[in-house]
Order: sequence, then C-alpha cells, then structure tokens
Amino acid sequence: MTPTTLLQQVLETHFNWHGARLNFLAHFLVALYRVKTVNLVELASAFGGQASSESHYKRLQRFFRSFELDYTAFAQVVVNLIGLKERWVLTLDRTQWQFGKQTFNILMLGVAHQGIAFPLLCTLLPKQGNSKTQERTDLIQRLLDIFPVSRIAYLTADREFLGKQWFIYLLKQPLSFRIRIRHSDTLSNGRGKAIAERSAVSGFTTQSDQSLTQTSSFVGTMVVCSRNAP
Repeated sequence: MTPTTLLQQVLETHFNWHGARLNFLAHFLVALYRVKTVNLVELASAFGGQASSESHYKRLQRFFRSFELDYTAFAQVVVNLIGLKERWVLTLDRTQWQFGKQTFNILMLGVAHQGIAFPLLCTLLPKQGNSKTQERTDLIQRLLDIFPVSRIAYLTADREFLGKQWFIYLLKQPLSFRIRIRHSDTLSNGRGKAIAERSAVSGFTTQSDQSLTQTSSFVGTMVVCSRNAP
C-alpha cells in the first residue's frame, strides 16, 4: 500500500469529502513532504501516476482557485491527528511574505507539540507590520468557539504581542498566558519604584527557574518575571 493510499484512508475518517478530492489532498500532502516547497511546478512533478506534470499543475491551480477550506474542520482535524493527551500550549505568531508586489501578512494561532507549532487558525492581515489588538482577540475567540478552554494550559507569544488593551483583554479571559516582554519595559518593584525588566531579572542565570513577582507598569496587575520558565 502506497503512502498516498494510507494517507487517504486516514483523511477519510476526518473529512466528509468526495473520494476524488481526498485522493488529490493525499497526493498534495505527500508531494509537499517530498519537495518541501509550495512552488506548484515542483509540487506537480512530485505527484506521480499516469498523468503528466502539466495535468497535475492545472489540477493544483483549479483546487486553490475554487476550493473554500472549512478552517473549523481543519483545526479539529489537526488536533485529532496530533492526538494530544496533555493540555495544550497555544502559540501566537505572525509571518510576513513578499511575493512580487504582493505582501502576505499572516497572524497564526497554533498548538505546540514535540517542539513544533502546528497551525490551527489564521488571519490574513490587510496591511504590513504588527497586528492590532482586535485582530488578535478575534482570532483567539474563533478558537474558543471551537474548543473548550479547559483543554488549554496557556497561551505563549513573543515580544511583538504587547500593549495595554491586549493585556487587559487577556486578563479578562479564563486563559493563562506567558508572553515575553522587552528588556526596556518598565515594571514596578511593589513599592512604587519603576525598574527596567533587565534589572528585575539581572540576578537570574540562564539555567535558573527562579521567578520574581512584580507589578506591571502598563496594566497595574501582578506578573511573574522569570528566565527559562518551566
């Protein structure tokens, strides 16, 4: 039995699609794994079978031109295929690609598993640069509309995802979060004195699991500053 046939059998248990479409998706995923590129010409050459590469190329074009993916179903399939038993660590990230004169700026929400962030939901931003608070909160709400918050351990994000309104939103959700802050960000030491983040963690070693509780200067709530947090 070929890898494509095996994959199609797995996909049949998750997608209520026509057999021809499932067969195409299985071929596409196997080709994607083989050539490790999204270039349609190279993908078409890795499809194999009786048809020509040109025929596979046109088939790829038709699929991406006309097919609307159900992203809710996609997220559920990803979770089922990974088979997560522990509570999830969500990852929020953004990637920006340039294709000719066209910019693709994608805000992505994924789940971490064995060192890899598997994409669950995304938003195509209508601009270059960082996302807005509303765009982030809409994406998280889409996820919470699909999956119960009890399955989530916490949300992680890099220093790009900061801002007062953003943190106010997170603090109102039944969702824990661990977000990196910049060295230049200012905290309160609990006695009303402002100190830089680098000063708050200056005594920590890179192997340390120490933590220090401080009051955040931008939302006025207690936060934990640590390095190498478990």
